[in-house]
Amino acid sequence: MNTDDRSDQPEATAVRVFDCAIVGGGPAGLSAAVNMARMRRSVLVIDDRDGRSLWSQVNRNYLGFPDGIPAAEIRLQGRRQAARHGASFLLGRVTAADRDGDHFRLLVEGDVTGGAGTERAGTEANVLRDEELGKSLGEVQAGASEEVIARSVILATGVRDPFPKFPGRNECVGRSLFWCIACDGYEAIDRSVGVVGHDEEAVEIALDLLEFTDRIVIAAGRPAGFSVPESRLTDLAANGIVAYRWPVASYPNEGGNIQALVLGDPKKTRLPVEMVFTVHTPTARNEIARQLGVALNPLGQIVVTSEQHTNVPGVYAAGDATSPHDHQVSAAVHEGNQAACAANYYLYRPVQKAPGQEEC
Repeated sequence: MNTDDRSDQPEATAVRVFDCAIVGGGPAGLSAAVNMARMRRSVLVIDDRDGRSLWSQVNRNYLGFPDGIPAAEIRLQGRRQAARHGASFLLGRVTAADRDGDHFRLLVEGDVTGGAGTERAGTEANVLRDEELGKSLGEVQAGASEEVIARSVILATGVRDPFPKFPGRNECVGRSLFWCIACDGYEAIDRSVGVVGHDEEAVEIALDLLEFTDRIVIAAGRPAGFSVPESRLTDLAANGIVAYRWPVASYPNEGGNIQALVLGDPKKTRLPVEMVFTVHTPTARNEIARQLGVALNPLGQIVVTSEQHTNVPGVYAAGDATSPHDHQVSAAVHEGNQAACAANYYLYRPVQKAPGQEEC
């Protein structure tokens, strides 16, 4: 008998290994969670409650909801659905990740506030509803530094949007302040719309909005004015779109509704509008992808195949952080499903795979 084997010694704490850790709890991550859990895999969704699905936009092209459904409601229903199939939830932010043999180790920090002055996504009301649901679903908040071990990882980390800063902005995002014409151009029907941007993309968005309304103005949004050839400004004018070569000094708003663009010209020109499209480049949240050695494109987006594979075996990605970067909730849900199918296949034993596909 080993003399060190004494009954008064504390037992070692068993470390749970999840079949799949999903980083991000928006539509892509929740779709992946639902589908992985349905395939009888143990799933942990790690989310920092800081994503686009906590804004106020209403999705009107999501199949099965003829009157539209708020993105925040899709998130709530998705969390309920994933939990029903057995997924677990951890509130926290992944700060480090690496591979250890056949497993992945993720370090999760429970403080998701980001510190004083840090801008976070979402309205106060939507965040509060999400917090309350999380408690009812058994969501656990990570400690100061908690390790998660998983056999596979799905990155659904989303993006950060550099929206203009102004009082009341958070209530406006998704209600009168938008960023994607494919998602929200429909909301512009017969309304007065302002476009803020200086480049070709801004010009194209202004012209594309003519399919919805003929009341459009565009402001460069910066002191240097527009960066497009004069011929493109002529195109705008020929289509009834007035272009202003000034930055925007303020966005007067009330109850989430932007009422005007006040320009930074000497006259402080006021342009009455009902909604605004800002042209900006979202930043993919790719920190964990970088640590895992996942390939990124020149814009920093995660490179994936049509089945959501990354270049790292066992790591998959879905949603706005990936190279397709479609922005739409319906696309994110599809990509999350694809990522789950790919991760599930990766977890099969060799005998369950077609000959020659054992490493897929």
